[in-house]
Amino acid sequence: MRLTASWLSEDERHLIVEEAFGLLERTGMRFGSGRGLAVLAAAGADVDRDAGVARLPRSLVAEALRACPRDVLLGGATPAEDVLLDGARTHFVPSGAPTHVLDMDSGDYRPGTLRDQRESTIVADAMSVVDVMWMLVAATDTAETERPFRAYQTGLCWSDKHLQDEVTDRRQVEVLMRMMEVVCGDLDEFRRRPRVSVVCCTSSPLAIDRDFLDANLEAARHGTPIVIYPMPIAGGTAPITVAGAVAMDVAEFLGAATVIETAAPGTPVMLGAGASLLDMRAGTFAFGALESALMAAACAEVAHELGVPVLCPGLATDAKYGGIQAGYEKALKGLVAVSAGADLVTGGIGLLSGANLMSLPQIVIDAEIAAMILRLVDGAEVSPATVMAATIERLGFSGSYLNDKETARRLRAGEVFLPTIATRLSIEAWRARGRTEADDAADQVRAILAEAEARGPKLAADKAEALEDIVRGASAGS
Repeated sequence: MRLTASWLSEDERHLIVEEAFGLLERTGMRFGSGRGLAVLAAAGADVDRDAGVARLPRSLVAEALRACPRDVLLGGATPAEDVLLDGARTHFVPSGAPTHVLDMDSGDYRPGTLRDQRESTIVADAMSVVDVMWMLVAATDTAETERPFRAYQTGLCWSDKHLQDEVTDRRQVEVLMRMMEVVCGDLDEFRRRPRVSVVCCTSSPLAIDRDFLDANLEAARHGTPIVIYPMPIAGGTAPITVAGAVAMDVAEFLGAATVIETAAPGTPVMLGAGASLLDMRAGTFAFGALESALMAAACAEVAHELGVPVLCPGLATDAKYGGIQAGYEKALKGLVAVSAGADLVTGGIGLLSGANLMSLPQIVIDAEIAAMILRLVDGAEVSPATVMAATIERLGFSGSYLNDKETARRLRAGEVFLPTIATRLSIEAWRARGRTEADDAADQVRAILAEAEARGPKLAADKAEALEDIVRGASAGS
């Protein structure tokens, strides 16, 4: 017994792929005047250098797709933390790095700090359902020139899990690779088991920033896995229909993948399903919209049709605090993304207000939502052993299953999902206890942080010191 879902028919998948190929061939994509355009020109694309636009022949895009690895390894500190994206299961990753937090103690909205970045990393790392790390908040109390390097440092020092982030210029890539030499031993080992991956955002409609692309091409040269993450906004920068926004998302992925694979064949790439909706009443990006869930599901199925892993936003909400709206939006969108077979689900663990606000207790709550989604999708074993006919016959009409050894054995083996945030107490016991879900989540946060404070960083002291030297040098411009 396992959930199987199909959101697109075979004809619908093929239509979206064909239209995406056609858009790149007829309209093209704007790459600017950097290295990417030169790479495409040398490969036979129809290039307008003045406009920075390249029209991509179908054959060139197809050749790039053939170069994309079907399975992608995201390395952790040791092989035990490695994540293999091979279509077998869904993995969760936080994301967003907003500039503000919802303070756990005061309830105030305030700018994020380096301490918030460290504490959110510690809490997310402690969640077993989180397989890949991303910074959950920006450290606004550090200089902008220092900020990206502190983010890498925080993730590498306080978590053994694979780290995902972004690079926006070639200097960041240079610094990041120096860090990889420290934590991996050398860049050959990094290429074999890449400790970090990066996200390359396109600019809808059908464009990508020149310097951003150049940075990601440099990262690709070192074998860095890259999530190509289009973010077309239906009704804003893309057609208002689900199909139109998905076609643009896929076209932008294919365009960026073509230049990356042409420059560095075999680079591990993933399709990012970032398509979403413009709310016409509020005039805002609706991250928790139902249509964005449908777009994510469609992108996931198209990505697997193309033969590449996919990252989908899930657990996303536009709610401003961890209340009713946050619960139903996160659960619904997360369930849709996982049911569609997303390899990575992002966009929401610990985040509120369209990924613009971080909350420490929300990390714990969202981890429980994610675990419940995985339990639903995994289903339950149906076999002679689990039907338990012999046990039913043995106990007969006694109804004494509570005291049966087989019940206890299966409970210990995880037969039943036992929440730590949701309550199943009687109303009288719940009232007497006097605790809400938010209270219990906050207590878990405090316990996790206290344990980490006593333990210290996970990275060895000599490596942590070497990273600090790199960050200081990079921040000073050396």
